[in-house]
Amino acid sequence: MSTDPSKRCCTLRAARPAGEGIVHARNKCLSPVVRELTRDCAFTEPGPGGRIRCKLRGRVFKDRGLAGDCEEWVVLDVVHQAVDVLLTVNDDPARLFAYTGVRKDGMNANMLTRLNRFAAHASDLFTSPGGEPFIPGHGDSREPWELTTVQFRRTLAWHIAHQPFGVVAGARQYKHAQVAIFEGYAGTSASGFAAEVEAEQAVARLDYAEHLYRDWLAGGPSGGGADRKISAEFARIHAELADLPGTVADPRRLRAMLSHLAVTLHPGVLGDCFYQPGTALCAKHAAPHVGKKPLPMLNTCLTCPNARRSSVHLPRLEQARDQAQQIIGDFRGTLPPLQQAALTSHLGHLDQLISQITGNDPETAQP
Repeated sequence: MSTDPSKRCCTLRAARPAGEGIVHARNKCLSPVVRELTRDCAFTEPGPGGRIRCKLRGRVFKDRGLAGDCEEWVVLDVVHQAVDVLLTVNDDPARLFAYTGVRKDGMNANMLTRLNRFAAHASDLFTSPGGEPFIPGHGDSREPWELTTVQFRRTLAWHIAHQPFGVVAGARQYKHAQVAIFEGYAGTSASGFAAEVEAEQAVARLDYAEHLYRDWLAGGPSGGGADRKISAEFARIHAELADLPGTVADPRRLRAMLSHLAVTLHPGVLGDCFYQPGTALCAKHAAPHVGKKPLPMLNTCLTCPNARRSSVHLPRLEQARDQAQQIIGDFRGTLPPLQQAALTSHLGHLDQLISQITGNDPETAQP
């Protein structure tokens, strides 16, 4: 930070609303929750598979009484970076957003004004001379967009909802009692945003396809009926890009070459499907009375030529197997014969799926 008082003051005026904006835009908390965050709110902890998760700890007040309840939220690492900036520029001993020189409680009441001033400052900073504003206006008059903290929360909900498994994840992150509440909160295609919803889902599928390519490039294990075909396609793309481990290919060119895979890609919890109706086993087993709608089942996906599993699915499959083993062990001798047989068969399917990924199954393992 500059030692020049005038530049330092300008930097502080920009840093505070920038940090506040990031915490609002990349978090799921209501505005009162964000304002009451303490200086030790940011922490990390290991998640499933050893991945480190960035989190915030705060208090929820809506329908929770005057004192509120302690809650946690998973956030992006950029939120922790914003917290580090606020810890540097704010000097209140308890609260993250409070500092001396404002109200008695240390909180600045005009957050929305400061956020909009910062947006205007950022737009001026990145707008080329004579060019279009970096942050475009709205309406025929192109008036500057007036930011509110509600917009941050709703917009983030909209984006989460249209990621794979995003509705369930969003309901958990927003602390909604039911998934239907989050669906209404985030909006649906019936709200008039059908094209935007489809575009967002297409981007999410392409992001996931790129992740699968990066995992393959790093030597990650994979298996399943579609693995040979998809790995060959990844190898072709790799050869055409001359992409080497430790180097970064042109992102736009890579995504363009992966786009045809993303069209048929359907991410799943225990496996992915590169759907081709002519070879899909679920389509062959579709019930006529429901309009021949595909009926994917774990045992059919085991041998389906459209299925592929990778290191993304391995910890989930292992967790499902461990849970099945625990149920069989805990209730051995007390389960009805049919339920015992069903669990045993399910456990066998999970073992086969895991062996496909780890390479222990010579019939279906990745070559």
